[in-house]
Amino acid sequence: MEKLLGDGVKKVFLTGGAGFIGSHVVDMLIPQGYEVTVYDNLSNGRREFIEHHLGTPGFRFAEADILDEDRVAAEMQGHDLVWHLAANTDIIGGVEQPRRDLRDCVMGTFNVLAAMRRTGIVPVIFSSTGAVYGDLCREVARSESDGPLLAMSTYAAGKIGSEAFVSAFCNLYGLRGWMFRFGNVIGARMTHGVIFDFINRLRKDPSELLIRGDGTQEKNYFLVEECIDGMAYSYRHIPMTEDKPCDVFNLGTGSVSRVVDIAAIVKEEMELPDARIRIEGTRRAWPGDQPKVHITVDRMTGLGWSTRRTSDQAVRIAVRRMLGKE
Repeated sequence: MEKLLGDGVKKVFLTGGAGFIGSHVVDMLIPQGYEVTVYDNLSNGRREFIEHHLGTPGFRFAEADILDEDRVAAEMQGHDLVWHLAANTDIIGGVEQPRRDLRDCVMGTFNVLAAMRRTGIVPVIFSSTGAVYGDLCREVARSESDGPLLAMSTYAAGKIGSEAFVSAFCNLYGLRGWMFRFGNVIGARMTHGVIFDFINRLRKDPSELLIRGDGTQEKNYFLVEECIDGMAYSYRHIPMTEDKPCDVFNLGTGSVSRVVDIAAIVKEEMELPDARIRIEGTRRAWPGDQPKVHITVDRMTGLGWSTRRTSDQAVRIAVRRMLGKE
């Protein structure tokens, strides 16, 4: 089987590596013989997600903040690739504290890129979001070339700003960037999101499940391991050049899941058929919410990669994982 990042990479510097997606990246890289440094301040990540790797040859954990550029550069020295996942993932919390998205997304990304420039590391894999399309993707599936990108949340604004700095550093300073606008990534170790919320609400009150918003929400959901595989596939198969030093790719399934169907799956897997579903009836679940997010994945499909599961299939698997059923 082909190694996740190929044979040209030996040492990976992984920001946000103790988080939901990052810890799964570690789980996939370490068994294949890669050396991995996880750089994480544990503001969103959790030590227990990576503690089974502590003491493993080739694994190192640096508990530190990407706002400290000197520390980032010192820890980054000697690696072959930067996989940059660190960001503020508390989208709702960012509404009350918008500076978090400026600081943890834009300024943090700038520091990572500046450290790459100082240490001479060229390639960076960057995680963005389908939320950058804003209201454009409410009814029509949008491709990588669509715009203008008008953010509806400070989280989306932080990712747009981060994409801009990745592009600028690639064009000015010789870096090479692979940027990915995700659908909703799901699986074990989720710490937020609709599946996480539904499970916890039903555990608290098995008689009723509240759906915030108007109940018409639908988004693209795909499994964390398929997200990681898609990023790695692009890195292996799509070279960046002097003429095109960076590029952006939508990543997800070719389907969507409706929030009412997610609620039904959670009820079924929790064996609570009599739980009443109550829809709140507001236009948005929270300020900055994007009830419908539609992105096209035709480009990745054309490049030879696609998910193996539909959105609904991914939701059911993720629910079962969160419940400890698989």
